[in-house]
Amino acid sequence: MIGRVTVILLGLTLPTAAFTKPLDPLLDGFDDACDYSDALGALLQSSYAFARKEGEIALPAGYEAVFGAPTVKPDNEYLQVTLPVVDGTWRGVPVKEIEIYITELASGFSYQAVIFPTEALKEAEAAFKERGIAAQKKLAAQDDSGFGWDTGFAVIEGAPRYQCDLST
Repeated sequence: MIGRVTVILLGLTLPTAAFTKPLDPLLDGFDDACDYSDALGALLQSSYAFARKEGEIALPAGYEAVFGAPTVKPDNEYLQVTLPVVDGTWRGVPVKEIEIYITELASGFSYQAVIFPTEALKEAEAAFKERGIAAQKKLAAQDDSGFGWDTGFAVIEGAPRYQCDLST
């Protein structure tokens, strides 16, 4: 009887892990000097339209169940768009949300970040700190205009994140 109960309990816990969706294909290139995949670029563009009340969020095919309901919140002169991640990982690290800052009117301001749960700080740092340093060097070399583009791993207000700021 104990063996049967153990098998049943294992069967109840295994499917949860099986539903975790790797976001790696969607985020491919994001940690390599902010090189957005086509799917991520389209998602970000639709989030700008959503925040400005000009359209809807267009979730990439296959990722519909990964994201929760988006929110838009004014933050000084910016709009903060939050796309909660229900159950996804990037490079094996759990992802909490994707954060996007824009201005209300179309401008050259462009900031996005993948936010990790605070309890995944060590995992996120191990996976992204060195990648971020290399990406910042590569991005700085591409910044001919001197805008001061920024990318890399950071911890802001206790939240570990990988960010891209390509503001002009």
